[in-house]
Amino acid sequence: MFTRSRWISGLTALIALSLMVPAFLGMTDNLTYAQDDPAEMTGDLAAEDWSWPVYNVVDGEQVLSSYVPIAVSEITQAWNICVSFPHLKDPYWLGANYGIVHEAERDGATMQLLEAGGYTELSTQLSQLDDCVEQGAQAIIIGAISLEGVNAKVEEIRERGIPVIDFVNGISSPEVSAHALVDFTDMGRASGEYLIEVIGDEDAKVAFFPGPQGAGWTDAALAGFEESVEGTGIEVVDVKWGDTGREIQLSLVEDTLQAHEDLDYIVGNAQAAVSAVQAVNEAGLQDDIQILAFHQNPPVYDLVETGEIFGSANDHTVVQARMAVDMAIRLLEGQELETNRSGPVITMMTPDNLDSFVWESTFAPDGFEPTFTVDE
Repeated sequence: MFTRSRWISGLTALIALSLMVPAFLGMTDNLTYAQDDPAEMTGDLAAEDWSWPVYNVVDGEQVLSSYVPIAVSEITQAWNICVSFPHLKDPYWLGANYGIVHEAERDGATMQLLEAGGYTELSTQLSQLDDCVEQGAQAIIIGAISLEGVNAKVEEIRERGIPVIDFVNGISSPEVSAHALVDFTDMGRASGEYLIEVIGDEDAKVAFFPGPQGAGWTDAALAGFEESVEGTGIEVVDVKWGDTGREIQLSLVEDTLQAHEDLDYIVGNAQAAVSAVQAVNEAGLQDDIQILAFHQNPPVYDLVETGEIFGSANDHTVVQARMAVDMAIRLLEGQELETNRSGPVITMMTPDNLDSFVWESTFAPDGFEPTFTVDE
């Protein structure tokens, strides 16, 4: 349980947050995303007692709160955590890696990270989860390749009494101990809402690039976007699925540009958006087609800054990673979680608000290299 001093700290942060909520969330507009970045509502993420605005899911409803990690003084031993990622080949997952490492170091935990090599490598991820167990992991954090494909393995792990934290991508098994993630339905919905805000009542033809089919987060992003634009003049004329590798996404965009001469917008995963800038520019269509990302990475940030991407939903990947480690440590310490499902409040990165962007909430610092182990 929280110590009294920790409870007061969390309550103070939550009171401060509640005073700023209406302007921050743009609640009068009923938006899924926050209209400003939460820089002024948080503790310093470099501080031991960091905090961040989140939505906790309680009885199926999202409840605004402030996430405060376990006090270091309450951690009784160096816990051993194993982490499974789908891959480490893009800056999004490098940011996740940084967040895992940063929080493990804060908590004095040991950590081993395994990456499967891509979204086609489910069998590799399942084998690596076996490796985690065999090597004595006391808790396992999973960025799942498949929403349902890891369920049987999760249930095996839970039968051994090992906590499993679902991180970023989503796992559908009810045996998961806790979820540290943003629902990508909301990321897609936020992107659609922002597009509506930008174009108003105009008609528009959109091609949507979710990423790998069956990954969970990709299906959710598409569903959220389609839900948000239903009944408007926005028409999704094509959906292209594929791994988030650069060349694959570039090829998908190029094929789409050839198939749809009257396209107005491209909306897609971070790599699709970055590849779309290249493809659109090479086709000389930069004055005709605009690009929106439904999640972020540093190249997306750079292209938002130049205006070549006009916006990106932001799920604050580093914060999610730190929350995942914190949830694992709390469960290992026998503490009760405030909720078993929580994720950062979504914000939109636009050319007009990058001055308030909190880099360390989302991306790894310059020079950070993939890090697979943390020792005591």
